[in-house]
Amino acid sequence: MILHSKNEVLLRIQELYDLLSKSEQKVAAYVLDNSDETMRLSIASLAKQVNVSEPTVVRFCRKLDFDGYQDFKIALAQGSNYTNETLKIIHEEILESDSLKEISQKVVNSHILALQQTFSYMNYDNLEEFLRLLGRGGKVEFYGLGGSGTVAIDGENKFLRTGIDTRVCIDSHIQLMRTALLKENDLIVIFSNSGTTKHFVNVMDIAKKNGTKTVLITSFKESLLGRMADLVFEVRARETSYKQEPSSSRVAMLAIIDVIVTAIALQNQNQYIQNIYETRQALAAGKEIKK
Repeated sequence: MILHSKNEVLLRIQELYDLLSKSEQKVAAYVLDNSDETMRLSIASLAKQVNVSEPTVVRFCRKLDFDGYQDFKIALAQGSNYTNETLKIIHEEILESDSLKEISQKVVNSHILALQQTFSYMNYDNLEEFLRLLGRGGKVEFYGLGGSGTVAIDGENKFLRTGIDTRVCIDSHIQLMRTALLKENDLIVIFSNSGTTKHFVNVMDIAKKNGTKTVLITSFKESLLGRMADLVFEVRARETSYKQEPSSSRVAMLAIIDVIVTAIALQNQNQYIQNIYETRQALAAGKEIKK
């Protein structure tokens, strides 16, 4: 399979490849290796070429967020909005021989691309619904485990000044206990890069029984958790080598929270400004040392 970096559609296929069915992977592999030829094929011709059914090709396209095969081909033909030189910098793997400047350039550009792709594919109707759920007056719980737990902590910290009753939990047992006590107007925001953490299946099952809505922020919206959550926000990031943890994904996750917090602040400006003043006063008082 050829590795591509100059077309956003091909990059997206690579990111989702492991989540496709075996039949869909056959379509994906052919497109990745024969992108120019694919643009000239009808859906029937492509299905015949890879020995799958036409509905399989349609399912493949829809998993990439396209309405159908024609939309997919148009996007494939349009390619990327980035220049070849920019893409070269963004997608080049970090090498042992790289200077500190080169490492910085590649890491930062990886973050930039993650942000641009995440918000270019954002479902803003879902973002509005997220705001609506937050405005119901219930408690908001931020859950994450491992690396995603650090994102949950930062998310709760960003929400402190909004006036919304928010709490963070990064302990799996406590998450289950807290979920069991939540009500219909409460909300759980889960950060899971893979979307496959088995523990959160149990959290979502308990939440559903209580009528508590769940929001998932993940890199794979077609994952098991993505199918279970009431709202899903997908971050799109390609991590460079030597970054074992999904750092670009986390940057994009936090950006989604930043957008939501900013929108809440604009809706409730007086309260938000007052909360900022009071929290700054508290912090300033804590720094004073009396002689």
